[in-house]
Amino acid sequence: MLKYLIMDVDGTLTDGKIYMGSNGEFMKAFSIKDGMVINYILKPRNIKPVIITARNSSIVQHRCDELGITEVYQGRLDKLTTLKEIVGDDGLGGCAYFGDDTLDLKCMNPIKEAGGIVACPADAAKEVKAVADYICVNKAGEGALREFAEWLVSDRSDEVEIANRVEKAVEYLKQLKVSEADVGKRVDVDDNFYYSIQSYDTKPAKECKLESHRKYIDIQIMISGEESMDLVDISRLSLKEEYDERKDVMFWNAPIRMSKTTLLMGDCIVIYPETAHRGAQNLNGTKHVLKIVGKVRI
Repeated sequence: MLKYLIMDVDGTLTDGKIYMGSNGEFMKAFSIKDGMVINYILKPRNIKPVIITARNSSIVQHRCDELGITEVYQGRLDKLTTLKEIVGDDGLGGCAYFGDDTLDLKCMNPIKEAGGIVACPADAAKEVKAVADYICVNKAGEGALREFAEWLVSDRSDEVEIANRVEKAVEYLKQLKVSEADVGKRVDVDDNFYYSIQSYDTKPAKECKLESHRKYIDIQIMISGEESMDLVDISRLSLKEEYDERKDVMFWNAPIRMSKTTLLMGDCIVIYPETAHRGAQNLNGTKHVLKIVGKVRI
């Protein structure tokens, strides 16, 4: 049971910038959206908000007073010792941690090992992204905490249930008989599953986009043609285009190293939201592709 949400400040609740005057720090920017988390998401569920930060700032204390955060620990370079003083040696599994930089890993790794949950903003350090259970679409100071908190308390379907949905969807799609005459068609099978028929000519890799989704799992079945596809975990990527909620897609800058697969006639691939993919690439030259794309809601 989740009891605590532990938060860093600079680079998580703020954009990481520190505005300095002749007498020292005088300004930080906080998101109003993040502020709503404390009183309207955490407290109604008896989840205690805790701030542990390596810096000392009167601005941070003022913001915490404004939001009613009573557990505020500043100037703590040894964050794990402070955390254990709060929750006890056996309490890490009841924690969620929201951080952005390598100093936070001293808490994030033990929490994750104990069965807790760790997350970070979209612009967190790559080492932090590598261990995070949830990587926000939003950047620090731009509603990332709100995004994570809503995910944290949401009614997420059990993984077994999702796997069953995907299995049934694959079986359903494999039975379909489609042709070029069906291109552009979208069929809503039920509230959690729909499919569309697509056709296109493959292109050089540099002309294809690396994309991922948040709300749906992709199922792609190759009816005719062939293509090459790159696959990579989004924790390794930097965002190129912000998430479009209506289209359920975000685009990423392509790294040098990615896994590669091929889709030939009759092949099926299932792609989960944590995996970005760049399909429609030439394989032995330009080919025309006819494909069924199924979408299963998470």
